[in-house]
Amino acid sequence: MVCVGNRFIRKLRANYPLVKAIVGGALLGSDRMIPVRNPADGGTIGEIPDLKRDDIRSAIDSADQALAALQSLTVAARSRLLLKVAAAIREHAEALASTMTDEIGRPIKSSRGEMMRTAVIFELAASEVKGAFEGQFIPLEAYEFPAGNDKRIAFVKRDPVGVVASITPFNFPASSFAHKVAPALALGNTVVHKPSVHAPLTQLMIAQMILDAGFPSGSVNVVTGNSGMIGAEIVENPKVALVSFTGSADVGLDLAGKAVSRGKKVIMELGGSDAQIVLDDADLQKASAAAVLGRFDYAGQFCNATKRLLVSKEVSAEFSDNLLGRLKRMMVGDPRLEETEIGPLISDNAVKQMQEFFDDAKAEGAEVVYQGSTPSKGYFFPPTVMKLSKPMRITSEEVFGPLVPIIEVATEDEAIQLTNSSPYGLDASIFTKDFGRAYRLASRLKVGSVMINDTTRLRWDNLPFGGPKKSGIGREGIRNTMLEMTEPKLIVCNVG
Repeated sequence: MVCVGNRFIRKLRANYPLVKAIVGGALLGSDRMIPVRNPADGGTIGEIPDLKRDDIRSAIDSADQALAALQSLTVAARSRLLLKVAAAIREHAEALASTMTDEIGRPIKSSRGEMMRTAVIFELAASEVKGAFEGQFIPLEAYEFPAGNDKRIAFVKRDPVGVVASITPFNFPASSFAHKVAPALALGNTVVHKPSVHAPLTQLMIAQMILDAGFPSGSVNVVTGNSGMIGAEIVENPKVALVSFTGSADVGLDLAGKAVSRGKKVIMELGGSDAQIVLDDADLQKASAAAVLGRFDYAGQFCNATKRLLVSKEVSAEFSDNLLGRLKRMMVGDPRLEETEIGPLISDNAVKQMQEFFDDAKAEGAEVVYQGSTPSKGYFFPPTVMKLSKPMRITSEEVFGPLVPIIEVATEDEAIQLTNSSPYGLDASIFTKDFGRAYRLASRLKVGSVMINDTTRLRWDNLPFGGPKKSGIGREGIRNTMLEMTEPKLIVCNVG
């Protein structure tokens, strides 16, 4: 059992209340509340306000009014404040991790790592903002047109966009929040943030830490309630300059279309159906270990989870044996236990959706190679491996749970074709001992990242993350996000 004493959690939650939204630096309640449930047992662990549309408008107004105060701070001052936030996260990491495990069911060991990563993201933002504002000097005398350039010089500088609206899903409540909020604040943008109703508590705590660190009131506002209503106000309100969304492709692309039609910038980090290709010369021990981590870490509830295994026929049987051997040793159960590796899904609806994927695949002729067991209480779905002879719903849609299909492939071309047939293009991985072979195949894959001899479940917070097709618009990654959250401005001076 996790070793956090209840008094530490009570102290943290006393300092960072869990039942209020944050608008203009003040805590905002409501006469209507939404329960937050522990997916491991279905119990209620907190409540959040079901805000009205006027409340969302007030939050946006507060963010707009706070721009002047935030931008009056120097870049160096904002960087120092971000480092204070990182230090606060590190100080309270154990209690934050415990809260996150309670609200999303992520195993406690993994939650601890998430907190350390979140602190690093704030530290990276504090560092990277210096380069984001470097700009460019252009000697216009190098250009013949228009006439008179010998007497002109030009600069390109970058300005903060203004009010940023950010929306995150349940699965990375700490780091997803940090990836949107830390770069925005570093640049001088204020934020109105909407967390998932399944995972608001950790984000409310960190938002309060941001204000306690010294950021001006209204710099960060956290609003909770009906997703459709909040999304509508965000895209329609003229004070919002940019929408940064992480979540499902259908919701994100609909939101993006409405936002862009009103002249707003968008960053969309959407879904994935990542394929792991295992070629005939692969290290099968390494490949099976990567597949187990890639698919079953946090019960497969990641956009870059390994969702399809495309395995050369020559090694399929041996690879499957290795995979099952590892999977059967994984502990399924209470995410608060140190030894747990696979916890629950986020909700009862998520379990029902996984059952639909499973039933559909069986009806289409898929073979059930393995299905484990689960606790009787909580939102669990058993770890499952299926063997497919053709593409099915579970290979074309994003499957957010611990079910992995294996498809045998006869050639490299077939593996490439199946990988690229997905409407998503987030990540992929290739296992082979021949780097030249891997590089040639990687160049043909229509995805944002390719891992060679490693799991798809990797992300570097200071490198571009995202993908083509329905996997998103733009790229996240501290420096990339900062470039998206600024507008380039050309300044020309006639010095003649």
